[in-house]
Amino acid sequence: MNRILSAIEAVAGLTLAAVAVLIFLTAVLRYAFSVNLPDGFDFARYLQGIAILWGMTVATYRAGHISVDVVWEVSRPAVRRAIDIFAAVLTAGFFCVFAWALFNRLPSVIASGEVTADLRVVVWPFFLTAICGVAATAFVSLIVLLRAFQPTAEVNHG
Repeated sequence: MNRILSAIEAVAGLTLAAVAVLIFLTAVLRYAFSVNLPDGFDFARYLQGIAILWGMTVATYRAGHISVDVVWEVSRPAVRRAIDIFAAVLTAGFFCVFAWALFNRLPSVIASGEVTADLRVVVWPFFLTAICGVAATAFVSLIVLLRAFQPTAEVNHG
């Protein structure tokens, strides 16, 4: 599982790096040479969405997301476990519905024939790549949910 997560993390990191490079190049070309990078904004926008949606997978698995643990910290172990299970159910439910809704929307995105403004690149592959990130997050959140029901001596909390 760690190899898969490392690959997912690499995809998210590389797309985020591509966003940074695109924004930097766009700014340099615009202000230094008065030239626009064709579709720089569109590509940066789509790649940023991909980076976020793929990055959520790793954050969900490793419980690396931001959380407020005030109630959890002062609770008894049984209540902590109930809070963790509730959070895992809510997270898994949300991401499963999110992935299902995006997959249902994919045929209409493909049929729309939407393309970028300058280079006329079709956008549905970006959309599909982002959907795969949400699907990976849904899958990982189900694993986290199954692990939440396993008995443990120590509660593993982010």
